[in-house]
Amino acid sequence: MTTPAPEKSSARRRRGPSGAAADRPQLRLGASGWIVSWLLPTALMGALLLGLSFVPGLNQDGFLAPLIPLLGAAAVVVGIPGTLLVSWLLRHQLNPVIHVLGYVVVGLLYGPVVLVPGAAGLMPLLVPLVGFPAGILLGAGRWIAQPLARTQPAESQV
Repeated sequence: MTTPAPEKSSARRRRGPSGAAADRPQLRLGASGWIVSWLLPTALMGALLLGLSFVPGLNQDGFLAPLIPLLGAAAVVVGIPGTLLVSWLLRHQLNPVIHVLGYVVVGLLYGPVVLVPGAAGLMPLLVPLVGFPAGILLGAGRWIAQPLARTQPAESQV
């Protein structure tokens, strides 16, 4: 005699991940909010480096001048995809502090980009000179852009 195959009851079935994700509210940052949170801090960092390069005696060895194009490269290669990825990964986190910390991490990743030309001489010492201010400025930019963010309710509640 054979036993019949067990049947799953509907009470024990789990909903798929798309159903669970669709039922949670999302924090959305529009294009203007993203520009405020990414472009303004990056431009401020570039302006700060440019201003420091004009200070007499500070740039006598010429190590600040190459940082300006490297900062631009870091903003394009690390900043744009990094901030968009953080915004997408943390879209269900409604706490703005978590988003700010994600942007700070992206800003800290600006620092290792100065090692692209080579790790000789003083270049490794410039990693924190670029990374820490960029992290602070990107985090502050995301905090300033918080009024431009909106909470989108869950799909089932609309």
